Amino acid sequence: MFIWFISLIIWIFGFLIISRIIKIQKMKLENQLMQSYMASMEIFYDGIQNQIEATRRYRHDLANHIQTLEACLVLYSDTEEMREYMDNLKDRYHTLKNQEFLRDELVNSILLIKQEQCQEKGIPLSVDVEDTFYSGLREVDTVALLHNLLDNAIEAQDRLSPEETPGIWFSMKTDDDRIRIYLKNCISKGTPFSFKTKKSQKDQHGIGTKIIQTLVEKYNGTIAFSIDETNGTFEETIMLCRKESISR
Repeated sequence: MFIWFISLIIWIFGFLIISRIIKIQKMKLENQLMQSYMASMEIFYDGIQNQIEATRRYRHDLANHIQTLEACLVLYSDTEEMREYMDNLKDRYHTLKNQEFLRDELVNSILLIKQEQCQEKGIPLSVDVEDTFYSGLREVDTVALLHNLLDNAIEAQDRLSPEETPGIWFSMKTDDDRIRIYLKNCISKGTPFSFKTKKSQKDQHGIGTKIIQTLVEKYNGTIAFSIDETNGTFEETIMLCRKESISR
């Protein structure tokens, strides 16, 4: 009996030690994945900043060029060739302006990138954003939040069957000192919804969702979602304060 009791104690301690080791290894892996993910987000963020700066310079130079040509047409000869050239520049300028969703260059750039991804995949994307500047959020947090939300929605469309129609609806607006983000996307009808994605754990499985939850907490926000398996839709609403939590 005594030997059995000692064996049980040894087995319990062994189990606890093994469980602790597994937990530490899991935490270490998640930490490595988080660091890798944040490093990739920094690269994505830098790319957006470079795109914003390049677009800003191009728009400025193009506008100045058009003004110079218009002045030349008034002062000098108004030839058909010069007029055609100037009209072409104006068309390019207006095309560039029409690519804008809103004046906030950071949010606008993220939406343009995701719009291009959706177009490549043949996914209809509807965007309804308030034309304002979404101040109060750190730029890197804005990038991480919107990138992950839209990335999850895009990936959900990849899991639809060929017979099902894809679709994503995105809305972002302000409400006093809060920011409201609404996202709706199609899911497979009649199939139990799962937050699991196609990504393996080595591909940072689940890290994006954790980033979203962390950022919602960071800005004293709330997150709510609803699932309609019959009609095949997933809806998510996020409310954020325009100021970080003091405790963070």
